[in-house]
Amino acid sequence: MAQAKVIDLLNANAADDKVHFSFEFFPPKTDAGDEKLIASMADYKRQAPVFVDFTWGAGGSTSEKTTALCVKCKEQGLIVNMHLTCTNMPEGKVKEALDFCVANGISNIVALRGDPPAGQAWQASKDGFECALDLVKYIRANYGSTFSIAVAGYPEGHPDRIGESGKCDEMAAEVAYLKEKIAAGGDFIITQLFYDTDIFLRFVDECRKAGITAPILPGMLPFTAYGGFQRMTTLCKTFVPQEIRDKLETLKDSDDAVKQFGIDVTTEQCKKILAAGIRHLHFYTLNNSYSTFEVLKQLGLYQA
Repeated sequence: MAQAKVIDLLNANAADDKVHFSFEFFPPKTDAGDEKLIASMADYKRQAPVFVDFTWGAGGSTSEKTTALCVKCKEQGLIVNMHLTCTNMPEGKVKEALDFCVANGISNIVALRGDPPAGQAWQASKDGFECALDLVKYIRANYGSTFSIAVAGYPEGHPDRIGESGKCDEMAAEVAYLKEKIAAGGDFIITQLFYDTDIFLRFVDECRKAGITAPILPGMLPFTAYGGFQRMTTLCKTFVPQEIRDKLETLKDSDDAVKQFGIDVTTEQCKKILAAGIRHLHFYTLNNSYSTFEVLKQLGLYQA
């Protein structure tokens, strides 16, 4: 039986003033990691997320793991939102993945361009997918309204558009492209991580002024380690406010202090976002519940 569509749930939730949230995971590299993640889903389910989603490895490298995790979590009663990318994907792999979803009652897709596998150059697939817009168009053309489709939004601009200055000088083009993805069939937007909440709120305002009315879910990542934070923000070209950088430098020799600071930073971000009237938070868990659950506790949302 097909699951509920996330966009229908988001629209229904918009009628209340409650805070809602969702969780994102990535397929572990080992079978033991898979088992540990699946075992943890009972704790996540207790928090009553609107949905959970699973990333799709570069070039479809984790396709079997991603689809298996989606099915197992669906069997546990969680609404699943499966990532699907089209970069370096073998011919027919996109159709194969979508047909799998239809056969297994998975009704929700996050349509992304994706990155190439490590060490490989980016290339369009043989099916002609050059960007997420092409993927959205393909899904709607071939599967109609079968799926709820989420697309990515970049409050600071896509990393490819961020120059040496650390800023995107083409935000108008960024928003225009996002509007195209929505017009082509995207139902809602999940954003890239950010640590300057004002940048996110300005992005939402720019989208609304451009006529984008789709729900925009902020992507929240409570950092857990100094080195990981540096790698992630460098890779994504994320702007980090100086006060956060300065504080991290004083804490970097204490793993526990860095983790707690990550929780505190994300909690304050969430409070500001909720105060602005946004009622859905999307958490990048990095497959570790501790920091995400601590944020929920500080917000008074955790279910023991």
